[in-house]
Amino acid sequence: MERNTHEVIERMIEAAGVKNSAELARLFNTSSSTVTNWKKRDTIPYKEVYELSRQCGVSMDWILTGEGDQQEERIQLAPKENEFFQLPHYSVEASAGNGSLIEAENIDQHLAFRESWVKRLGLKPDNLIAIYARGDSMEPTIFSGDTLVIDKSMNTVTSDGGIYVINYDGELFVKRVQKQLNGTVAITSDNKNYGDIVIASADLNTLKIIGRVIWSGHPMI
Repeated sequence: MERNTHEVIERMIEAAGVKNSAELARLFNTSSSTVTNWKKRDTIPYKEVYELSRQCGVSMDWILTGEGDQQEERIQLAPKENEFFQLPHYSVEASAGNGSLIEAENIDQHLAFRESWVKRLGLKPDNLIAIYARGDSMEPTIFSGDTLVIDKSMNTVTSDGGIYVINYDGELFVKRVQKQLNGTVAITSDNKNYGDIVIASADLNTLKIIGRVIWSGHPMI
């Protein structure tokens, strides 16, 4: 079905309970020009549609097509401060890049997460940031364009291993990283079309652990 971007944005405004495109932009911590560009380029903002659907309890199908039930019972869009926290989402991408510090990049939006969920995992909100993934080296676990939530305090690799965002030799990657018994560190991809990398103990100064990936997600459309 062909989708009309102008109509989709109008339904986003209705679903969010705001008056116009400018107020819609503020909900996503972006500028009015961003919404204007969606319309000019006829680009449907699927990521924002997904977030709006999740937070407002409104059907994604209804936002995208205008068909089906809208679902009038909504989750509060601006959640209570003691239930949710705002997690900064940086514009930097992992698996390619110039290796600059994430904090030096622009924040392009904030994501709302339940504080109780984070505490159940034994994590602290202040240690968490989000970035984008790029490339197919971690498929089918992580897809290009996925949002990655990283715990910056988990910056030491153990023998148990895990998925980490790393700066290796000046570039950013998201990979499985595991310390070996002989002191080397193995960097592997879930996509078997990519070869493994083993860093000798003498060369570990080329590797910096940005943080461990504790959550990843993407729209299911």
